[in-house]
Amino acid sequence: MSSLSEIHGQLNSLDHVLVFVDVVDLDNIWLCLWALVRAPNAVVHIVLSPRVLDLRVPSFAGHFAKLQAKVGLRHMLDVRDTDAEGINDLLDDEQWRDYFARDTSFQRDMHTKAHLPLYMALSALRFALKFESKGHAKTRFNFYYDPKSTGTIVPGIHHPTHVNDQLYACTTEELDSAQAILHLRGEEREMKMVGIMTQAARRLAAHLGYKSPEDILHPMEGLLQHFSGPAKDARTLVLGGGPFTEMVRFLDETDHQPLAVVAMARTLHADVNIFPNNYNDLMDLDAAMKIEDIVRKKNIPTWFFPTECAKAKVHRGSILRACPWDFNTAELMQIFDAAQDHDSYDQAIRFTRETNTLVKMHMFDVLTVVPLAHPTSLPYRKAESYWDEANGQRLIRVREIAHGPVHVFYPDAAVMESSKRTAMDEISFVLSSFNNQTTAPA
Repeated sequence: MSSLSEIHGQLNSLDHVLVFVDVVDLDNIWLCLWALVRAPNAVVHIVLSPRVLDLRVPSFAGHFAKLQAKVGLRHMLDVRDTDAEGINDLLDDEQWRDYFARDTSFQRDMHTKAHLPLYMALSALRFALKFESKGHAKTRFNFYYDPKSTGTIVPGIHHPTHVNDQLYACTTEELDSAQAILHLRGEEREMKMVGIMTQAARRLAAHLGYKSPEDILHPMEGLLQHFSGPAKDARTLVLGGGPFTEMVRFLDETDHQPLAVVAMARTLHADVNIFPNNYNDLMDLDAAMKIEDIVRKKNIPTWFFPTECAKAKVHRGSILRACPWDFNTAELMQIFDAAQDHDSYDQAIRFTRETNTLVKMHMFDVLTVVPLAHPTSLPYRKAESYWDEANGQRLIRVREIAHGPVHVFYPDAAVMESSKRTAMDEISFVLSSFNNQTTAPA
């Protein structure tokens, strides 16, 4: 089985990197940038997981605490809750009901799928715009999208528009138009938002050299065919920064054997986030467990980066469990200052503010690849996952086992403290413009 050092030694000779990511979190863009920078001879194939999106409904982020007080945390977080009538009774007001998903299953609500093609194309264009700003040619990357994934992927919070990330690549004029309608509800909001998104998508497509916005996205079937045929025996690396839905499909439906899988997944203590589960696991729990069966069967070296390696345990301002890679505000500013990328910092601050569930900015998925660039920066152990339960909901836990199918990184505070500067420098290096990059951090 390959070690991290062996994989690190082959980054320059990779033919392809496959990155499976959620579209919302900004550090998934940075994860893709890492692949473009650290695997300079590879084509990067980015599979974007779809999100439910109901443009009729305002974001509830600013009302999270009030909604939670009305319906309780379990109803806020358990998106499989079928007691829609009971929840509406708890909300007791039509205005509050507009902030909460009407159809608790999401998968049956066609309003959450009506504008997904536009939203996904706009998201891909937003990724590509960042890549272009760093000097990466569009021949280096491709985007894919599988609409069938909406059948199993669920949002973590019980609402389809938690943040307005569809506006993150808008011009000032487009943002001004959007600000005027964010408070609206119903068809008027939907139609005006579609107009703004369409305008932004067409503008970005023209700027990036695509005939139309939808041209940037390719069907998942094309990726499967490529790695079942011409690229079947190519040297590849698989990275995960989102639900495992599409990664499972890729590895299950092709005979391709990647060098390794490295993904943000699992939790050691289930007490760091508002969700017990790691968020990437949560969005498709069954796929998150199935990936382990697949890598065991295909003997693919796999590393999972648990939540606790990226986020400290904090209660009422006191740190109960330290995580040196959960950078404080001054350290975060140092990272972006060194990269000369204040736009990414401003966007991340905006995202953090809009979620209303994070006290400060955190980096998650982009940290998973730091050990690939610096193999001694974080220890890991052999492990396997198993089902548990927390607050009446399914929970994926991990336990150490000598012959486990995966490795799980371990948040050793002393080691992470000693490698903190290395991790910070690695992210700065990746976020730097391609033309400004000199020597990679040792």
